[in-house]
Amino acid sequence: MRPARDEKEWIFVSDTHFTGRLPGEMESFLSLLDQEKGAMGHLIILGDLFEFLFGFKPPTSGYASPFDDGSFPYPDYLPVFRQLFSLYQQGIQIQYFEGNHDFSLRSFFAGHFGMNVEVYSEGHEASLGSKRAFIAHGDLSNPRQWKYHTFRRLLKNPVTEYILRRVGPAFTRRVAQKLNERSHRHYHQNRPAKPSSAFRSFAHRKFLEGFDLVILGHSHIPEAAEEWIDGKHCLYYNVGDWMNHRSYLRFVPPDRFTLEQFENPSR
Repeated sequence: MRPARDEKEWIFVSDTHFTGRLPGEMESFLSLLDQEKGAMGHLIILGDLFEFLFGFKPPTSGYASPFDDGSFPYPDYLPVFRQLFSLYQQGIQIQYFEGNHDFSLRSFFAGHFGMNVEVYSEGHEASLGSKRAFIAHGDLSNPRQWKYHTFRRLLKNPVTEYILRRVGPAFTRRVAQKLNERSHRHYHQNRPAKPSSAFRSFAHRKFLEGFDLVILGHSHIPEAAEEWIDGKHCLYYNVGDWMNHRSYLRFVPPDRFTLEQFENPSR
């Protein structure tokens, strides 16, 4: 007898930042999903799966199978979407938390693939076993980064969304590529040796609000910490990234969390 989905494992991934332009960049990630599909009931993507992803609408109504259609706005990303579609067909629940490289995805998966994917533009509360959890991409963790907070509000608003839809995928992707080159240099070529303390401080504030589990991404550095607050055991995890660490978080119900690093068994 197959276990019920709620009894199966949860896998959290974040910040893969695929471009679709580098040979073999997706292979290890696809291997992870294939390896875990038997035990996994939930796949939680904590944002920035690609260097740029805007929820352009399909060209015609009822368009739900773009895999062989040249009109899909992100043909280079299709290997990942094919795998996600396969997982979805197997009954695995997928949730997507928008990061700072993701925009307007609420109807994207349903429109292009016919997939019922839960999309969150901000953080979200969930129950994981006995834990009251707060889950988010993590880019809003540092309240002192007011310039970034302002820039994010400019990017993620209805006016900007309307403009991007009007100019279309080709022009938008060219602009995004220029911005992503700067992001790549910042996060991958000049990456910090240790995570900012702002992430743990954010988790601590959430613990004081009553949460006893915080799961974030965005820092690109895997991290685990624990606190005891008023006799309650509180846990913080940062999933890290894929390009440099191949890290992910596993939740085995009812109460086991492990921060892991993928090693491709085929190598």
